[in-house]
Amino acid sequence: MKFTRKGFVFIVLILSALVLGGYIGQHTSVNMLSYTVSCGLDHESPLTLNLIIATISIGLTLNISIAQILCIFGAIIIFALFSKHID
Repeated sequence: MKFTRKGFVFIVLILSALVLGGYIGQHTSVNMLSYTVSCGLDHESPLTLNLIIATISIGLTLNISIAQILCIFGAIIIFALFSKHID
């Protein structure tokens, strides 16, 4: 599978939308944009595997806000509009 310039631009747009949406969601505490849902293993009680000589702890929590979802939709729309001009 060949990684093209369009793929790189798409990944950069999605990652920047996640960061921007996270920033907006975190700094708008009164608005609906800051509503966040958390899912996954909590970092306070991670999955622990005790192998006698080593203990492995695994924890993963995903937090996604309404602002991040809106920014991702915006990034997809921007990519659809400008992808024709990318070689």
